Amino acid sequence: MMVVGGLVAARARSEELREASQAEAQIAKNRLLQSQIHPHVLFNALNGLAELVHKDARAAETAIRHLSDLLRRILVASEHVRLPLREERKIVADYLALESIRLGNRLRVTWEWDEGLDSIEVPPLLLQPLVENAIKHGIAPSIPGGDLVLRARAKDGAIFLEVWNSGQPYPINGNRSGIGVKNLRSRLALHFGNGAQLSIGPSGQGTLAGIRFEATQVEFSHESAEGPGS
Repeated sequence: MMVVGGLVAARARSEELREASQAEAQIAKNRLLQSQIHPHVLFNALNGLAELVHKDARAAETAIRHLSDLLRRILVASEHVRLPLREERKIVADYLALESIRLGNRLRVTWEWDEGLDSIEVPPLLLQPLVENAIKHGIAPSIPGGDLVLRARAKDGAIFLEVWNSGQPYPINGNRSGIGVKNLRSRLALHFGNGAQLSIGPSGQGTLAGIRFEATQVEFSHESAEGPGS
């Protein structure tokens, strides 16, 4: 009996160690994927700043302050596996403030955002890569610029995070898939398995990039309204 009991205990301990090891590996992989985004965002922002320095030094100074705020939020986000959706909204807002200085009235932004979803816990930096692609491939190449619509909504037991722009569709299934989109796919699979969908394609007179996942796959945060990145 003592031998059997010892074997059962050893097996249980081995199972606990295996599960702990898998959890640690998942966290490490998530942080690796998130760390790949940081230089990508920084390099693109610096390229935009390089244009501004020659055109408008004062605007470039303001842009640098926005870049500082953006990087601070991204660094905070990188320390978390999940954050309240409100933090994603703040990251995107900082990024758009930076791009608005560069593009001026060529970038027209509309928020259709259900603030009741702000407290749900999601992996950080879900929307920023999609917003970046929308501006880079849809709005910036157009002489008159374009419209950008950001949505967060719940419908039929699912959560939808969407970025629509008035530019041409940006294919993600071919070789033109960017680092941000490939990284986003990997992180969605890591967090949600097959329970999340990422799609990009034509919608109306523009392009819609959307993320969908079941509401049952997320939890609501109990943090203060300010959140960790305020």
